[in-house]
Amino acid sequence: MDYSNDLEIVEVYELLGERRYRLHLRGTILYVNVAADSEDEAKRKASDIIRQLGFDKIIDLYREDKQ
Repeated sequence: MDYSNDLEIVEVYELLGERRYRLHLRGTILYVNVAADSEDEAKRKASDIIRQLGFDKIIDLYREDKQ
C-alpha cells in the first residue's frame, strides 16, 4: 500500500548539507525522517520505510478495527 496521501510534511530542514523532511502518518503517532530533494520523493521514501519495517501490516489491522 502506498501511504503517500496519508503523509503530511511537518518539518523541512537542512542537516550536514542534506535537505531532510519530517513526515507524520495521519491517524497514527508515527513520524518518519528522510533525506530527499523534493516533497514527492520524501513521501515516497517514507512510504517505502513504513513498508520495509512492517508497520503497514499493523496500520492496516488498526484501520480495519476502526471501521
